[in-house]
Amino acid sequence: MMNETQLSSFNYQFDTNTGKCLYAQVGLHNESADSTEFVNASIRVKPDDLPEGKDFMQLSMKDLITIAKQKLAADTAIKKENQNTEPNNQ
Repeated sequence: MMNETQLSSFNYQFDTNTGKCLYAQVGLHNESADSTEFVNASIRVKPDDLPEGKDFMQLSMKDLITIAKQKLAADTAIKKENQNTEPNNQ
């Protein structure tokens, strides 16, 4: 059984010309109690991942970590395969 996913790194990337935050890079780590299975992920949280009307400076680090964990879960979830296996011959 895996433990709770933990933060391993957190970095903001800024545009050097405008000073605007471009994205947050969030490193996440998780391992099983016996350390035989583990997950290391680096998730980029981009402006379009943020709640509508919010920017990076309006959200806490905890908020951004939560968004990164949600992205990791969505990215690694088993996707439902397309039911149509016939080629599209239009």
